Amino acid sequence: MPVEKRVQLLRDLMKKHRVDAYYVPSADPHQGEYVADCWQRRAFISGFSGSAGTVVVTATKAGLWTDSRYFLQASEELEGSGISLFKMGEPGVPEIEEWLVEELGQGKHVGFDPWMVSIGQYLNMKDVLAQGKVNLVPVGEDLVERVWGDQKPPIPTNPVVEHSMQYAGQSTEDKVSLIREEMAKRGTQAMVVSALDEVAWLLNLRGSDVDFNPVFIAYVVVGESKLVLYIDESKLGEGARNALPKDIVIRPYDSISKWLGGCAKEQIRVWLDPATVNQALADVLRHGGAKLHMESNPIASWKSMKNEAEMQGMVNAHERDGVAMIRFLMWVQEAVPQGRETEMSVAEKVEEFRGQNELFVGMSFNTISGYAGHGAIVHYSVSEESNVSVRPEGLLLVDSGGQYKDGTTDITRTLSVGSPTAEHMRSYTTVLKGHLALGRAWFPEGTNGYQLDTLARAPLWAEGLNYGHGTGHGVGAYLNVHEGPFSVSLRKNMNPLQPGNVLSNEPGYYKAGEYGIRIENLVQVVVKGESESGRLLGFEPLTLCPYERALIDLSMLTAVERRQVDEYHQLVYQKLSARLDEAHRRWLEEATRPL
Repeated sequence: MPVEKRVQLLRDLMKKHRVDAYYVPSADPHQGEYVADCWQRRAFISGFSGSAGTVVVTATKAGLWTDSRYFLQASEELEGSGISLFKMGEPGVPEIEEWLVEELGQGKHVGFDPWMVSIGQYLNMKDVLAQGKVNLVPVGEDLVERVWGDQKPPIPTNPVVEHSMQYAGQSTEDKVSLIREEMAKRGTQAMVVSALDEVAWLLNLRGSDVDFNPVFIAYVVVGESKLVLYIDESKLGEGARNALPKDIVIRPYDSISKWLGGCAKEQIRVWLDPATVNQALADVLRHGGAKLHMESNPIASWKSMKNEAEMQGMVNAHERDGVAMIRFLMWVQEAVPQGRETEMSVAEKVEEFRGQNELFVGMSFNTISGYAGHGAIVHYSVSEESNVSVRPEGLLLVDSGGQYKDGTTDITRTLSVGSPTAEHMRSYTTVLKGHLALGRAWFPEGTNGYQLDTLARAPLWAEGLNYGHGTGHGVGAYLNVHEGPFSVSLRKNMNPLQPGNVLSNEPGYYKAGEYGIRIENLVQVVVKGESESGRLLGFEPLTLCPYERALIDLSMLTAVERRQVDEYHQLVYQKLSARLDEAHRRWLEEATRPL
């Protein structure tokens, strides 16, 4: 069914439900960044396949709002659909609420599915729309799902497995005790845990219900004395069951509304995280008489601070991942000149090398393999239709990562597959300078990523260049490749960086239609020293893979930067050389020789 037909069917349903616009986010009931196929409503209604974006449909117009990572991709995928692209953050582009107020006028109604919108998002939208006298109203059924009909994929029923204490480092019982301590401080009798990675972390279980993310679809409610798991019970094998606390209560996944409605009649005080719990559950509790405590729960912060076992797992996973990358880079160097490789074969090869590693489970996201102009599409996803040959000239950007039972990896390398131009080298070295500046930073405890972001951008800004994406995101320990609560970006995320955090360092530069450059390492936050102002923090690299020597313009690097590259390359060789055969060891020795 073409997109235009889907949108028209949605408009017909909007009339029946008496709403003048319908809001379709890229979300699931757990407010995850990546969602299972059964909840890919925005992708279905619009044809846009990127991971981030929101569609709004009125009686006569439709728009997609997305960020700079997807501008080029969205332009291509929306062509001929009748859906306009709104480039978020660009001058003159209205916010969704602003556009709705202008398009609809006073007294009109915007419909949405409360299961797909977080409490915080609902409250913000409601307030902004109310200023223009536009009403935000929940619709009793998801209208996009009605259009989707029988073609909608079912909710996954993949098995759930134990995440060993060897890798988790902390028992579920201990984690639950910490939650109950925090609940008691706030006078709450229950907490709803909705985010899928938080559920997996809390229960020391892993799954495969969402592509690339080792999570499973479930809720947990932590009570003062009771722990309740809402899940399709058929997914729990003997190992997973035995790993759960003995006193846990297991209920059907779709029964959470009924149970929360019943317990709400006791007028208990329930802790809800407004960023991860959906509005539908808040409505159930409120209508049942519960008192709601709205506050970010501490799980995201705890989860982001890897304990000793988790960090050792991340270190071990990155060493094995580094071996796979060395094999891959040597293969690229030898294979591309033969003229038979494509973007897709490159992506398949990097996965093949990772698959030879111990404890490998799968990739941590869909590999970005972008040659030449495709490298300028920040979150490019190669397909049969877009796949092009990788010729022995220009630049190849490969952003990939692995999920291992002991850790998660994410690395980007921009490769010269032919004779680089002076512009290629100048752009690459400018990006490298920003990457190095952030990597060597020391900062006082309490500093957040918003305050550090400029370090990575300053060399680019000095050349009149910039990039539209964030500089750093948190990474889970055999969990989601993107996790909070902190980030390094121009967004005002005030959550401080803390020892034990793992995050990316990935500045870039993208010249539309010609090439893209990104250099990404994962780093851990560590204590570097003490001063009269308190502890000083900094970064230590986890990723072990040489930079692209052929693209480094040595004349642009300071003595400090040269020494930093040499020390990093010495670390890479020291950690990986013993794991390699003679041919790959010689290749690595050349790739890491002093500048």
